[in-house]
Amino acid sequence: MDEGRLLDLCHTLLEHARDAGADQAEAVAAWEHSTETHLENDDVHAVQSSDETLFGLRVLVGSSLGFVTTNDLDGKSIRASAEEAVAQARLTPPDDCNGLPSPVQVSPVAGLCDSRMADLDAEYTTRLAAEVLERVRGRDNRVRIDSGSVGVSLSAAALASTTGVAVSEASNLLHGQLFGMAVDGDEVASFDYDGEMTRDPQAFEVGLEEAADRFVAKCLAGLGAKPGDSFKGSVVLSPEAVAEFLLPTLTGAVCADAVRKDRSPLAGRLGEPIAARGFSLVDDATLPGGVASSAFDREGVPTSRRELVTDGVLATYLFNHYEARAAGSGAISTGHASGSASTLPSIGPSYLEIAAGDTPSDGLVAASEKAVFVSRFSGSTNPVTGDFSGVVKNGFLLSGGNRRPVKEVLIQGNVFDMLRRISAISSDRRLLGGTCLVPTVRVEDISITAG
Repeated sequence: MDEGRLLDLCHTLLEHARDAGADQAEAVAAWEHSTETHLENDDVHAVQSSDETLFGLRVLVGSSLGFVTTNDLDGKSIRASAEEAVAQARLTPPDDCNGLPSPVQVSPVAGLCDSRMADLDAEYTTRLAAEVLERVRGRDNRVRIDSGSVGVSLSAAALASTTGVAVSEASNLLHGQLFGMAVDGDEVASFDYDGEMTRDPQAFEVGLEEAADRFVAKCLAGLGAKPGDSFKGSVVLSPEAVAEFLLPTLTGAVCADAVRKDRSPLAGRLGEPIAARGFSLVDDATLPGGVASSAFDREGVPTSRRELVTDGVLATYLFNHYEARAAGSGAISTGHASGSASTLPSIGPSYLEIAAGDTPSDGLVAASEKAVFVSRFSGSTNPVTGDFSGVVKNGFLLSGGNRRPVKEVLIQGNVFDMLRRISAISSDRRLLGGTCLVPTVRVEDISITAG
């Protein structure tokens, strides 16, 4: 379904909402056609295709909210959905922070949709899945693929509201993932993973091959693991550990809802140092061709490039329209309403980028120093306090210029303390999942307990 038809659907929904008694209404419609070939237990397992259109309708009666979502596009069903949303709103307590944003000029983001994608089908994804399987086998038959997939998707989205917002966008995506481990006789190394995600068909096959090679190297590196050492000292976080462990807690704490609800230790700290000098973090949903890029957010507000942390100093909070109204004092949405047609708007970043440092990643620990390299972290983190405790997966002890795999060791501490204890950031960075461009990071004074 093209963008124009989705926008027409949104306007039809708005008409039904008005007829049912809504004072304000917002309709968002999304279509996706996807094809995916799955890998399982070192073999091509299954092929799956889907084609779905769904919509979400948010209505306000006074300042009371109602919301419905469905994939039933029958005319009677659409009308009934609008009536249901209004009926919900009439039963919901009023909230003066509820409202819909006014229209603002939206500039398209280049490179989100490629016409070559129309020809990519199940034959294409299955061929690539088989090729990546053979590439892994050819590198080293000790590496097992437990699961994985290769997929393509074509999608379009549209949003319209009674305040005058009317936006739409088409996009495509190619993705591949591998998850598995190395097995050598009776020894089974720690699980690991890698993948590729892009909007560029030409770059996808090369990127998938590189991901397969990294996957093999990661899995094999975990063989021969021995007990580590217990000490308090340095850890080196891989790009994966930074993206999956450090950043979620930090970005959650800069969301305005967490600040308002007193669930963020960064509340009231705009303009203050919260991390080591040299640590800078940007969110940018306008990157041409970016996997997470979009011209507008879940509420139709234009996206932009924003500095979240600049040289260690907290630069901004992230707002959607509700939280901007709740904050008052002239606050406006920063274009960070997240979600889909099936959800109400929440808040979140899009594409995160940490500024590069000055030292190559292989030079972050000198031969005379000792540190634990954290490939992945498996544990729990309290999003309010930042306290964490968990196990290092596929970790390494760096000591005396050597790097040896260690059996699972425990690390514990506090994420916000870690940000202040960053002592080095690598000059080389990795793009992970198309959504995070991150370096390797060294942190001091972490409690490490050998397993």
